[in-house]
Amino acid sequence: MREIILDERSWAENALARLELGQKPMVTISRIARYYFAEGYSKKEIPRMLMDFLFKCDPEIQKAKWEGLAENVARHADKYPLIELSGITLFKEELSVVSELQTKMLRKLIFTLLCLAKYGNAINPKNNNWVNFTAKDIFPLANIKTTTTRQSLLINDLWRGGFIGYSNAVDNVNINVKIIRDTGDPELFISDFRSLGNQYLQHIEGGFIQCERCGETIKAANNSQRYCAQCAVEVHRERMLENYYMKVS
Repeated sequence: MREIILDERSWAENALARLELGQKPMVTISRIARYYFAEGYSKKEIPRMLMDFLFKCDPEIQKAKWEGLAENVARHADKYPLIELSGITLFKEELSVVSELQTKMLRKLIFTLLCLAKYGNAINPKNNNWVNFTAKDIFPLANIKTTTTRQSLLINDLWRGGFIGYSNAVDNVNINVKIIRDTGDPELFISDFRSLGNQYLQHIEGGFIQCERCGETIKAANNSQRYCAQCAVEVHRERMLENYYMKVS
C-alpha cells in the first residue's frame, strides 16, 4: 500500500538518525535525496551522501548496484518539492455531505477520497480536487475489505450520486471529488493518513483508539487496550528481553 508522509523533512531526519532503510529502500533514498537537495546540497554531493547512508544501514550492500541508483535518484532530487504539511482540515459542510450516504462503507469511502483529494490540493495547487491513487491503495486506507467487484460498485454508487467524477480521458482512472469546499467551519483535522476509515468512525461514533506506540487508529477490543496487534507483539518482546537481562545481571 502506498505510504503517505505529511512531513517528509522529519521523516528523512528520523530515517537518517535511526539508519532505517525500511521495506522500500528506493523510496527511502529518493525521499532522503529530496531532503538533501532541500537542505542545499548539490546533485553532485548527494550520491556520495546517499551511499554513505546506505553503507551505514547495511555494510554488505552491493556497491556497484546502488551507486548507479544513487546517481539517478540525485539527478531527479529537484523534480518534486519536499512535502511539509501538518495535516489537512475538513469542514463541517463537507462532513455533513459525507453523512448523507446510506451505508457505512460508502461514508468511509467518500471520507477517504475527500482526505486524499485535499492532500493532493495541499501539495499541488493545480491538483483541482483529483485523487491520484488506485483502488489498491484507496480501499485499505478506507479500512474497507471487500472484493474488487464490490469496490467497483461502491465507486459507481458515488459517481451516480454526484459525489465524484471521472476524467474525460479514456485511459485516466483518477477520481475527482465533488464535495470539497474551499472555506467553511473547521470540524476535523487529519494529521495521520493511515486508517482513514477508522478515523472517520472514531469521529462520529467512537470505539476506536490510537495505538500508544505507532499512533495508528484501531478499533478497540476493550477499554484497557493500548496497542495495535503488531505493536503489542513488539512491546511484549521488549518486556521479555528486559526481564531476562534484569534476571541475569
